[in-house]
Amino acid sequence: MDPTHAPTPFDYPTWINGRIRAELKARRLALGLSAYALAIPRQLTDQTILNIEHGTHSPSITTLALLCLRLGTKLEVVVNAAVARQD
Repeated sequence: MDPTHAPTPFDYPTWINGRIRAELKARRLALGLSAYALAIPRQLTDQTILNIEHGTHSPSITTLALLCLRLGTKLEVVVNAAVARQD
């Protein structure tokens, strides 16, 4: 993280949540998956995935881990990539 652009402690939760949402969406799109294809019947709906990506739903750590599993990666990989994002 570039220290000149680091979020304040007050802003960090919003900053990291936005980065994680963007990283999850980027990985889904890179795999060519729709939210519907990523969904799991009776566990994780496509609408929930879209709400997470748009920031209108705050997922639990379990839901994030499940999404990462569906994307073929691990939560820590997504978080590290989210922190390193240049956007």
